[in-house]
Amino acid sequence: MTGTGSRTLGPSGLLWRFATSAAVVTTVALGTLVGNDDWWPFAPMSQYAFAVRNDGVINSLAMDALTVDGEVVRVPLSKEMIGIERAEIEGQAPRIIAHPELLQDIAVLHSRRLPHQPAYAVLYLRNTSTRIGTGAATVYTLATWKVRNPLHPSPSGLPGGDR
Repeated sequence: MTGTGSRTLGPSGLLWRFATSAAVVTTVALGTLVGNDDWWPFAPMSQYAFAVRNDGVINSLAMDALTVDGEVVRVPLSKEMIGIERAEIEGQAPRIIAHPELLQDIAVLHSRRLPHQPAYAVLYLRNTSTRIGTGAATVYTLATWKVRNPLHPSPSGLPGGDR
């Protein structure tokens, strides 16, 4: 840039910048105070805002399946694989625990998106608790669902279940 002086903003430029800044700050503050995940990207940052003590426990949610071939496999929770992310399962974990039949919809997604893989016969929602310091891990099964008609599963029929 060439030139010797600097320009100052006029009243309309200052007003526009102030209004935009105020809107962003207000939205972030409201998202933090009263928002939920639906407010993304202005949702609360609580998922990042916690500390774990040196003798604490880290919890990790995962999903496993017993296939019709008798093998236990990890369910590939990603948009690219079955079409649903692990974070979505974590957010819905209380609902899945209360209504394990929602796991039927995971079997449906798997059969639609990965038809070349063995079908799921039983699904397990599991939590692994790992103690910091010792590394000792304990796996808890939070929900289990025996898939109805594993080779041709149909949706659970619950609201928000089938995608």
